[in-house]
Amino acid sequence: VRYGGVTALEDVSLTVEPGESLAIIGASGAGKSTLFRALTRGAALAGGRIYIGGEDLYTLSSHELKQTRRRIGTIYQAYNLIPQLSAGVNASLGEVGGMGTLRTIRTFLAGPVPGLSKKVRAALEEVGLADKADARTADLSGGQQQRVAVARLLVQRPDLILADEPFAAVDPVTTERVLETLRVLNGGGATLLVNLHDVQIARRFPRIAALREGRLVFDGSPDLLDEKRLAEIYAGDPGSRSAEDLEDWRLRRLREEQARVLEGQDGISAH
Repeated sequence: VRYGGVTALEDVSLTVEPGESLAIIGASGAGKSTLFRALTRGAALAGGRIYIGGEDLYTLSSHELKQTRRRIGTIYQAYNLIPQLSAGVNASLGEVGGMGTLRTIRTFLAGPVPGLSKKVRAALEEVGLADKADARTADLSGGQQQRVAVARLLVQRPDLILADEPFAAVDPVTTERVLETLRVLNGGGATLLVNLHDVQIARRFPRIAALREGRLVFDGSPDLLDEKRLAEIYAGDPGSRSAEDLEDWRLRRLREEQARVLEGQDGISAH
C-alpha cells in the first residue's frame, strides 16, 4: 500500500486461521491501521492479494463486497458511534448491513424492532450498560462509549473482528471488560485481530505479529518476543518518551480520529 511516494505496507505476508486470536504491535506509523483498512478494502493495493474466507477481497463485485463486509466487525478508539442517537440505537446498527434501507431508516427514527431490541438489551447488559439503552451516546463517558461499540459487535456477531487500538483511551477496568468481551466473541468462533500499542496486553494473546516501517518483522509466540526484538520494533517510537509525553501523543491521536468521524471519513459507511 502506497500513499503518493510513501510506502505504508510492503512485503507483509500473514495467514490467520478461522477462530484465531492475534495481536498486532508496532510503533506509530508502522502500518497497523493501514493493514486494517486494507482488510476492509478501504485502502488501494499497489500489489499483492488479500483473501478472506477464500475470496480475493479486491476482486469482489460491489454486492459481494457488501456481503463480505457484513461478516467483518470493527472497533476503533474513536468508537465510530453516532453521538446524537441513543446507546441502544447505536448498538442495533450492528445489524444495519442486513436491514435494508427502509428498516434502517425506521431504526434510526423509531428504534429497533422488538426482536432486535431484545438482542440489543442483552448486548448492553453483557457490557454493563443495561441502564444506558436510552441514554444519548454523546452524554456517555469515553469508556461507556467504547462498551457501546463492543455491544454493537455482540449484536452483529461477525466472523472477523478488527479492533484498532481499542484500549488506548480507556481506563484499566474498561480495558479488562472490553478485552473479556472480545475473548467471548473469539471463543464463539470469531477470528480476532487487535492492533495494540501496549505490549503487556499483547503478551496475553497466543500470537503476536509486529510491523516496523510497513514491514512484518515478527510473527510468533509472545514467549519469543524478547527485549532486544522489542527495542528494534519500537526504536524511535513515542513510547520511549516520558509517560506525560506519551499521554499527550495518545490524546492527539484520539482527537484526530474523532475529527475524522465527525467529518464522515471514518469508513462507517462500509457497514
